[in-house]
Amino acid sequence: MSRSRWAATLTSLALVALAGLPAAAIRPVSAAPEPVCLALGDSISAGIGTTLPRKRAYPRLVCDLLAQVTNRSTRLIDLAVPGETTRSFLQGDQLARLRDEVARIRSQQAEIRAVMLSLGGNDLLELLDASPEERQAGLDRFRQDYPAALAAVREAVGQEAPIVATTVYDLTEGDPSAERTDAWWVAQFNAVIREAASLYGAGLADLEAAFRGHIAEWTWYPGDVHPTNEGHEEIARLVWQAFGIDTEAPSVQIERPQAGTLPRRFATIRVQATDNVGVERVELLAGDRPPIELRYLPEQQVWVALWDSAGAAGQTTLTIRAFDLAGHVGESQVTVTPFGGIP
Repeated sequence: MSRSRWAATLTSLALVALAGLPAAAIRPVSAAPEPVCLALGDSISAGIGTTLPRKRAYPRLVCDLLAQVTNRSTRLIDLAVPGETTRSFLQGDQLARLRDEVARIRSQQAEIRAVMLSLGGNDLLELLDASPEERQAGLDRFRQDYPAALAAVREAVGQEAPIVATTVYDLTEGDPSAERTDAWWVAQFNAVIREAASLYGAGLADLEAAFRGHIAEWTWYPGDVHPTNEGHEEIARLVWQAFGIDTEAPSVQIERPQAGTLPRRFATIRVQATDNVGVERVELLAGDRPPIELRYLPEQQVWVALWDSAGAAGQTTLTIRAFDLAGHVGESQVTVTPFGGIP
């Protein structure tokens, strides 16, 4: 999704107003406490790598999406510490600060709506130049420390608070089945994260799978290991999907073409696609041809493309599919006869 589309999505928050009531009928009402998002872990949760962490870090993006889908202002508390390992998380200040924050949130009768945890990357970086024996010892420690860290988070926030943990992306983009390679070690650490997430009722955002083939695009590597703005957007998308908060698929209305015979070879595709949070992309499917991605025109709030009907045999069904940030798909169809074709 383009940065401009993210901006459009995250700023289209609904406003609620009171109107038509006499002044005497309006009484002061105590505002309900803002729901809370918690970000925990290492530098990725802290927003390192973005050009403006307080606005573009993945926890901020997820929290803004939550505010939009619930129509309520939502507060982000980011406790993440750059350089944090699972061992330092357990032994350092972050866990103690989490417990203090949760006690404060509960005293305010606020609701914890999302907990985001990124740990494991620094555990791997510490072992980057280590021997196989040292890496195995580090993996053994991680098998103890990571589940303990996630269990501590679960205990602190309670059983009802949704938690999503992230796996670690592989900067080498190597073959994870090749034993003792960097990619193989990353896969071993991620297996621990997956198992612990399942054990403690946490969702999983699989960065390892999603970032494969996109390291140059979504991180600063080889200059730096952290995600770019685009990388944080992708992490936010994965985390948002893992929370499962957004359950609505986009709606699609095809404005052009209308059903029937096309008046010319090149048909204008014009579509309205709407969603309660935001439409990520829209594509056209026609027969066995590759999908065509439509372009968004923000000033008209429509998605457009040109479809070349040459080569289509007789009646052709055009399928428009719209995807939202949570991975839901809405679609609509129209059947046309190509220009000069046989009905």
